[in-house]
Amino acid sequence: MGGTLPLPGWPAPNSSGSELAQFHIYPNPGTKKVEIPYLVAVQNDHITSRTGATVVIPLRADAVQVEIMAPLVEVPGQGLFVLSTDEIFAIDAARLKQAVGILSPADRAKIKPALDKVIGEY
Repeated sequence: MGGTLPLPGWPAPNSSGSELAQFHIYPNPGTKKVEIPYLVAVQNDHITSRTGATVVIPLRADAVQVEIMAPLVEVPGQGLFVLSTDEIFAIDAARLKQAVGILSPADRAKIKPALDKVIGEY
């Protein structure tokens, strides 16, 4: 896997999907593209390469943000979307085609606290 990744928040390189990586943002290949236009890969790269699947969190348009659990994140060049952490799921990595960008470091930092709200102990 040659090449370099763009800086966080910049558009991702054109690829055939072979450079699937954590925090890359992909168009939703499913049927709910209007409500959920994007998916962000959150699984680490090592696990994805071993299983053929990756864990993603939907990025919802027109959803209500919820402090910590469903924060706003930016898709470069497209605007703000709600990280719908409670809808986390695994998808066959082959279904995720060309990435449209990468989450910024500030938006990446919102993921772990959001996951803790969904699956952590209280």
